Amino acid sequence: MMEQPSSKALFTPAKTQRASEAIYNQIYPKIISGELRPGDRLPPERELAEMFQRSRPVVREALRMLQQEGLIETAVGSSGGAVIRGVSLKSVEEPLKNLVAMGAINLDELLEYRHINDRSCARLAAIHHTEEDAEALRQTLEGAKANLDSLFSFQEYDVAFHSALAKASHNTLASLINDVIVRLNTDVFVETIRDYTPEQLREINLRIYNTHYAIMEAVLAHDPDGADRAVAAMVRLFQDTVH
Repeated sequence: MMEQPSSKALFTPAKTQRASEAIYNQIYPKIISGELRPGDRLPPERELAEMFQRSRPVVREALRMLQQEGLIETAVGSSGGAVIRGVSLKSVEEPLKNLVAMGAINLDELLEYRHINDRSCARLAAIHHTEEDAEALRQTLEGAKANLDSLFSFQEYDVAFHSALAKASHNTLASLINDVIVRLNTDVFVETIRDYTPEQLREINLRIYNTHYAIMEAVLAHDPDGADRAVAAMVRLFQDTVH
């Protein structure tokens, strides 16, 4: 029989929640649920302090926590106050970065999800893209081609290509998650190729460019299956490089 963990080892004494955390925990779910929408303005700090029956410094700390997560921004001017930004890229990216850093999400899992994500975006883009989306894809590839000899400039165009592809899917959630996953993968990739010689760097960048071009061609041809195959080739290249 499997031995049960000791309750003393499993839990630690509960601590009283800080007032600022209690305030945060009231405002946060209202933003995430959409009850507070982007552009809505929170009451002034003085009124919040009266509502929560806490001091203004405590309220200020709760607002700072929300701002750090990208959920609100502080407006300046006569109206002042905190304005709702809603769920942002930063509010999704930071927790995922922490999970990767702690090893809770390993590289193989990250790569597997990257494949799922890119396939979904490409297939949807092949079905739903507009001419504006097509032009955005073309422009990112033009920029990438002009920067084949650069590590960081090329990678920025790489990220921009995947962002344009996700936007072309016309699925808001896919676009948001894509930007997070691509950034995490890009950080891993840059560390892998940072010490490449100029010749090696140009070669790998050119191979990436070619896989991206194949994806774009399939998307613009309204060919979801072709886009799927092109993504698979790109992911294989990525996996072969980082492993």
